[in-house]
Amino acid sequence: MKFNSDPEWLKKQAALEDNCFVSVGGLVLAVEDLEKQAQQATASRTAFVNLLSLARREHKLTWEQFSQKLDVDLAELIEIENDETYKPTPRTVTKIAQFLRVPADKLFILSGLARAHDRHFEEAALRFAARSQPVKALTSEEHEALEEYVKFLCER
Repeated sequence: MKFNSDPEWLKKQAALEDNCFVSVGGLVLAVEDLEKQAQQATASRTAFVNLLSLARREHKLTWEQFSQKLDVDLAELIEIENDETYKPTPRTVTKIAQFLRVPADKLFILSGLARAHDRHFEEAALRFAARSQPVKALTSEEHEALEEYVKFLCER
């Protein structure tokens, strides 16, 4: 049996089942809460990956050199950067925290190994994730492709 987690469907069902002994109404809030947690986890995860990348670049290290410096498996660092669902090991997060000289518990939250209970922490992670992507000038081909696609979208 597949669970329908569509909030709109759940709200409609809750309205239909108003005054019934058992209803789906309580599930609406649970699904909305899960969706919010997923969005926060994505922002934290992006902040974690960007933090690693920027720290590595700040120290002018390749991923291989960074791996050696941290005493962490290179494959795991690459997995952290490339796989959105990958959760690093607690040992790896601790090694990164030591290298960055930041509290490990904060990195555990960013990496997805723990949950934040501080709204300000979540907001700061979101702001960092949004600001930490490098801004590079578009190549002439990218600029041309962008203009063509925007023109296509506007014509429809």
